[in-house]
Amino acid sequence: MANFTIPPEKLGWKADTRSIEETSTRKAPQSGGIVGQAGAREALRFALTTTDRNHNVFVRGPAGSGRRSLVRSAIADLKPKPRRSLDFCYVHNFSNPDRPRLIVLPGGQGRQFQHAMTRISLFVRDRLPDILKNDPIRSRREARKEAAEREIRIKIKPLEKRLADDGLALMRTQSGPTSRVSIYPRVMGKAVSPEEYRNLVTQGQAREEDRLKSIKKAEEWQSEVNRFAHDVNQIWQQAIQHIDQIDATETARILGGMTAEVAKKFKAAGIDIFLREIIDDIVEKRIGRDTSHLADPTLLYGVNVLTSRSDQNAAPVVHASQPSVANLFGTIDPAWISSGRAVTSFRGIRTGALLEADGGYLVLDARDVLAEPNAWRLLMRALRTGLSEVVPPDLGWPYSAQSLKPEPIPVQVRVILIGDPETYDELARDDRDFVSLFKVLSDFDRSLPRDEEGFSDYVRFLGSLVKRDELPHFDQGGMLAMIEYGARRSPEQGRLSACLGELADLAREAAVIARDAESEDIGREHVQRALEYRHLRHAMPMTRLFRRFDAGNGWLRLRGKLDGQVPGVSCDLGLDGAPALPTLISATAIRADERDIRIDGRPEDGRIALALARMLRLDSDPKLLVRLDTLCDEHCRADLEDPGLDLARHAALLAALANAPLRQDVALVGSVDAMGEVQPVAALNERIEAWFEFCQHAGLSGQQAVLIPRPSQNDLMLSRELIKAAANDMFRVYAVSSAVQAAELCTGVRAGSFKDGAFPEESLLGRARAAVLG
Repeated sequence: MANFTIPPEKLGWKADTRSIEETSTRKAPQSGGIVGQAGAREALRFALTTTDRNHNVFVRGPAGSGRRSLVRSAIADLKPKPRRSLDFCYVHNFSNPDRPRLIVLPGGQGRQFQHAMTRISLFVRDRLPDILKNDPIRSRREARKEAAEREIRIKIKPLEKRLADDGLALMRTQSGPTSRVSIYPRVMGKAVSPEEYRNLVTQGQAREEDRLKSIKKAEEWQSEVNRFAHDVNQIWQQAIQHIDQIDATETARILGGMTAEVAKKFKAAGIDIFLREIIDDIVEKRIGRDTSHLADPTLLYGVNVLTSRSDQNAAPVVHASQPSVANLFGTIDPAWISSGRAVTSFRGIRTGALLEADGGYLVLDARDVLAEPNAWRLLMRALRTGLSEVVPPDLGWPYSAQSLKPEPIPVQVRVILIGDPETYDELARDDRDFVSLFKVLSDFDRSLPRDEEGFSDYVRFLGSLVKRDELPHFDQGGMLAMIEYGARRSPEQGRLSACLGELADLAREAAVIARDAESEDIGREHVQRALEYRHLRHAMPMTRLFRRFDAGNGWLRLRGKLDGQVPGVSCDLGLDGAPALPTLISATAIRADERDIRIDGRPEDGRIALALARMLRLDSDPKLLVRLDTLCDEHCRADLEDPGLDLARHAALLAALANAPLRQDVALVGSVDAMGEVQPVAALNERIEAWFEFCQHAGLSGQQAVLIPRPSQNDLMLSRELIKAAANDMFRVYAVSSAVQAAELCTGVRAGSFKDGAFPEESLLGRARAAVLG
């Protein structure tokens, strides 16, 4: 066993006072909230300065590593100028009302254009009707009417004379542009209507035969009178058209002068067409007509300014924390009316973060974007085409809304996407455009060097954190304790964790404890106490395990040997702060006609069968009925997918096949590959300490131990209490290379070497192989 024992001095690393020069964060230089990450910083700087539109950047790193701090500091350091400064406006499209027209103006001109159109709109509504009624224009209208009347009188005079010879008269009535001509009989030199003639007959003032005679004469003249009426109507309609043309010409002249000034001042595609369409609409629908059913001119002829960039010297930086489709690309607010129907217009168009960031930078969290329906698809389309489209809202039943499709907006924006490595891999695998549109990868290192440079980075970070969050200063012991915590949390051997968010959380917790103790500085004891409090906050599952053990009904015994059962330590890696917890792995195996290996009732993926075949030197997968079960706290179920339980499962299976009982005072921690080799596992320190804590509660015997992967033996940062117990030979940590070694150590049966096609008959592997082959 001595060959497998890790000596106490290698169970942890301690930072000494020579590690840092500063005695307090009072003398520490500032870091700006981010330390190290030179490669990520340079990649981000390149992305912020390059002009290629596809050089969007993915800032890749674990949560809490300072990704957002790096983005903020890089932008603050560079102070980039806007690549362009434009105002985007929408106006009504008279030729296609469902497709509002986009107007793009130089920065600062959007509001000016809006004010200019508001003045024109108010003029049309409030002043134009009165101007068209003034004396010069009214005189021209009256003159044209009088000319028409003269022409009609000249044309009507001969006919009136001939009708008079037959005792008839010509009566003309005017109804708008239509003139009606009727034939009336004359009675006693006066023209009377047919109704009046009948009354005269009834009163005895006229004779019936004369009335009938006048009717007959009128019928004889009717066709000629009809032709005359047609000519009169033409004369009058031409006069009305001419009068309308007078108003239209004057309106066009007046508005033409006003709009010419606007067109001269604001040079942008679409403005000339928009202004002409306004004049045409006014002339066609508002001059000399009822306008009560029409929209107010200030609404119809106004301007909806989406963005206004007046006197902008710095590039816009937009952090979109809720990247829904509406928030990213804009939306259209409906104007509600009765009967559950909604009307939308260009005035309801609202901008989104993508347009707000035009000429600058849009910062997004990758997971947030992916969580919003359609947001990622539309974002990639906008980056690919350079066009952003406003998306109308889906109001849903029972409401209906007029559909608008505003003209797409050309955008120039650099997207800074923040995410973890798993998200990056997912996007690179599943989206064929991702890598070509996000050409720059700002990749965060997961760790910092555990040397003077890394120590200095930590001290500078703590100094900045103290200043920013107004925390008590750290003394030298407190800074060293934080460095040791960083070493413990590092994912790489002999380095410090680069996850500064975790460091900041611990610093804040230690600050609370220091203040409660009325200490001026945060010392090592406050950091240690903060870690102890963290442990206590997640201690209930272990406490229940202690109670079960003390009552004598627990599954963990810590003495003797059992068939096919061995302790392990589980940890739910999907839950932040979830505790490591001792468990018991049990294995049963019998020969069968086909392979059926199940872990806690679920079929396994074949890795165990493959590793078993290679460990036992089998030519094919073993045909076994195998059940691997995990006994743990029912209130805190073990993660059944936890690879840290692999070693215990493989060792328990080998021992069960060999009919060799396993020690109950040794826990096994590690993952196992297809060759049966033991591989590193996450949360190793926490697992070892959880097993030690359980053994300590039961009473240290000097025989209790934990087996871990040999590749991880130099990564350990265990508690001082555990290291002290190991130094006093009260607890041991063993490092193994294979599942076979682990099974050998826990059963006390030699594994045996494969020679001449077989293992020794009484060896562990020989007995297991025989059980499989029969």
